[in-house]
Amino acid sequence: MEPYGETDRQIFNLLHTKAKQFCVGFIGIGFAVLSAAWFSAEDVILYAVSDLFQPTLIFVWNAVVALCLTVISVMIIRPKWRPESYRQALLTVAYGTVNCLMQINISLAIFIIGPGNAVALLFTMPVMSVFLSVLILGSRLRMSDIFFAVCSCGGVAMISLSLEEEVHQSDLQRVLPSFTGVIFATVSSVSFASTLIIGSMLNSYETAHPLINLLSYSVQYSIVACVLCASFNHWALPTTVESLLLLTGTGLTTIAGIGSGYLAVGWKDPTTVSIILSLEVPMTYVGQLTFFNFAFSWLALSGSVLILISAVGSLLYEDQETHAEQEAIPGEHGEQEIEENLPMLKQGN
Repeated sequence: MEPYGETDRQIFNLLHTKAKQFCVGFIGIGFAVLSAAWFSAEDVILYAVSDLFQPTLIFVWNAVVALCLTVISVMIIRPKWRPESYRQALLTVAYGTVNCLMQINISLAIFIIGPGNAVALLFTMPVMSVFLSVLILGSRLRMSDIFFAVCSCGGVAMISLSLEEEVHQSDLQRVLPSFTGVIFATVSSVSFASTLIIGSMLNSYETAHPLINLLSYSVQYSIVACVLCASFNHWALPTTVESLLLLTGTGLTTIAGIGSGYLAVGWKDPTTVSIILSLEVPMTYVGQLTFFNFAFSWLALSGSVLILISAVGSLLYEDQETHAEQEAIPGEHGEQEIEENLPMLKQGN
C-alpha cells in the first residue's frame, strides 16, 4: 500500500492552495501597511525640519539621499534589467515622473494651504485610484470600492479639520493664492494614484525590477530639486548632527515608502492598496501627538477609526468576494468538494 494515497494528495493540494492564497494576500497587505508607515515617518520628519531649512533645500536632500541609496543598492545587487518593449521603458520613466510630481506638489500645497487641507486633498487618492483602475487597467467597478474609498476620504477630512485650526493660528499669511495650493494638492493626488496604476502595470513584466524604478524616480527628482534650489539660491549645509540626520531621514523614508508601495501593488490590486495607504494619516497624527505635543482631538480620533474601518472592511469584502468567485469556478481537483468533505476524508484514511 502506498504511504500517500490519492486522497492525501488531494488534501495536500487543497491546503497548499489555501496557504498560498493567504500568503499572497498577507504579503501585499504587509507591504502596503509598511509603505504607509514609512510615508508617515517622512511627514513627521518634514514637519520637524520645515522651520530649519528652505523647502527647496529639503527637496535636494530628500532627492540626493534617495539617489545615493538607490545607486549603492544597484551596484551591490546588480539587477539584470533589459526592457521587453518600448512600452516598459516608457512606463519606467513615467513611474519616476509621477512620483517626482507627487513629492513636489504635496510639499508646495502644504506651504500654501496648510497640512490639513493639503492632506485632505491628497488622500482623495483612493477615489481617483478606483476610476483610474477602471479606465486604464480595465478593472471591474465595484460599489464596495467606491464606498470604502469615500469613507476613507471622509476620515482623512475629519483629521485634517482638527489640525487646520492650529495651522491657521500659526500661519495667517499666504504667499500665493489659495487656489494654487488646491491645484498642487490635486495634482499630487492624481500623481499618487498614478504611481499605483503604473506600478501595477510594471509588475506584469518579468524583467521589471524595483531598484530600476526607484532609480528612475531619484534621478528625475534630483534634477528638478537642484534646479529649483539653484533658482532661489537656497543652498545651505546643516550645522548640527541632529539636522543632518533629519534631512537624511527624509530621503531614506521617502525611498522606502515608494519601494514598499511598488511591491504592494505587485501582490494586491491598486484600489485596495490605495485604501490601506490612507493609514498614513492616522499614523502621522499619532506621530504628531507623540513628538510635537499636538492637542488631542476627538474629531481626529473619529477620523482615524473611520479610516481603519475602511481599510479593514475593504480587505474583508475583497477576500469574501474572491472566495465566492473561486467557489463558482470548479477547480482542477474539485477543491470545493474536497474542502466540504475534508473531515470524512481524514477519517477514511
